[in-house]
Amino acid sequence: MNNKTVAKIVAGLTILLFLVCEEAVSGNVPSQEKPWEVSEQTLVSVIGESHYSPSEFVDALGTPSLTLIMESVRPKASSWYRSLIRSRVHSQLPDLDVRFIKECGKGLLSKRCWEIQSYTFTYRSQTVDGREKEMSGRVTFLANKEGTPHQVKSISLHSHQALLNKDWAPSQSLMFAPLKVLWDSAVIEPDFQNWGVNHGIEPDGSGSSIQMGRQLADCTVAALEVMRRHGVTLSPKGYTTNWGSSQGAMPALQFAKWYDTDAPQWFKNTLQLRSTFATEAAVDSPETTKIWYQHPEYISLGIIALVGYFQGFTPEQMGGYRPEDFVTEGFTEKKYPLEDGRTISFLDAVSLSYSQITQPVTETITSFEQVVAPDMLTEDGKVNLDCPKIVTWLSCLKKYNTLEGWTPQHPVYLAHAPKDDMIPYELAYQLYRTVSDEGKNPNVHMLSIPFPSFFPTGGMKSHLIISFLGQVLLSFEENPEDMRLRYKSVK
Repeated sequence: MNNKTVAKIVAGLTILLFLVCEEAVSGNVPSQEKPWEVSEQTLVSVIGESHYSPSEFVDALGTPSLTLIMESVRPKASSWYRSLIRSRVHSQLPDLDVRFIKECGKGLLSKRCWEIQSYTFTYRSQTVDGREKEMSGRVTFLANKEGTPHQVKSISLHSHQALLNKDWAPSQSLMFAPLKVLWDSAVIEPDFQNWGVNHGIEPDGSGSSIQMGRQLADCTVAALEVMRRHGVTLSPKGYTTNWGSSQGAMPALQFAKWYDTDAPQWFKNTLQLRSTFATEAAVDSPETTKIWYQHPEYISLGIIALVGYFQGFTPEQMGGYRPEDFVTEGFTEKKYPLEDGRTISFLDAVSLSYSQITQPVTETITSFEQVVAPDMLTEDGKVNLDCPKIVTWLSCLKKYNTLEGWTPQHPVYLAHAPKDDMIPYELAYQLYRTVSDEGKNPNVHMLSIPFPSFFPTGGMKSHLIISFLGQVLLSFEENPEDMRLRYKSVK
């Protein structure tokens, strides 16, 4: 399944989902690894800002590429779904107006005294291989127009799913998570190391959910400073919620683990984490990778995880192996042109998310013989899971993605679809059993996601459908515990 097919599925799902919601609304040199500590100041610079009325905010949601895709699926789809979102926004306006009238001291007949503000910024963090690097993110919140200080009710941290286009990155466009401002919540979204200001420069960091969780923490510190500079802080009675979908599920969990085990007290006092929701990829990374190695039909999309993560690590982190040791010669020898005149290998193109290069190639890949190095295969062309390279790589993934040593101190909601064809439900349920201490920890909950019966399953389609639906649905709920209204609880 190529990216165009995936994109059209996503577009169709967007249209379907808003029908459902309408009813509900009525080249760097790597350094050695360094110990990581969250700084009390990570903000580097504010690189963009926007001020919206509620109607303008609705018009700003989405991305140019998503709009084009939706229009190709259904003419005028963009204006149609925006009207649905607008009705959702307007349903919240009376409560917000009353809250801000009390705050700014203006009467009911006065012109609306508040607006939605969104800022993009860069901040300091560390890459998977331990280098300090400027990354980018976005924070969106409600504020008084005339500068009267405002205390938001909550903070919502959001770790995005795998992106289909560079304009899907939070710093590039407003997607759906910022809708949480409707509950007077400040929404904080990191691009992570491969996107935003680092697109085409830094390799994908998703091979280490631990480091992505730390990038989320650094982004949060920077976003809090941006808020403070504009007179916005978290209410003393406020709290923080933590959300992640698909590729962003494990980073959200790693943040929750770090918060419980290692976060400095000033950070805890500031955020007051309430709960976490992680959906459609809260799984053991090595075990999931084994599944993908056993199913060549997953290659067209799974190649991002199977090949793209290597470049984020140093050879020292990968037991002495280099990224090129894991792939066929064609992945490194053949060069592809970029718009700026440079050339790039396919291996680099996957890691750096150059979809214009990877998409045509992945359409032609049907077997692992076209992907992995020959010494990693059995005689019949299957991946040899006992190969030293595979064993070492899975050990690396284990080290940089483990949740061991964590007893959740706050509610954690894990969700997965039994009909997910890409990531077996059993792996998600096993993670739940592990994190919950075999169900003994009442803070850990498992939710089962239903799958629309009128969608076909097979070939990873169900994962794409469920994860995207979940991505949007979580944007329409105030707190993680509210997702129990959407999904069924299991023990």
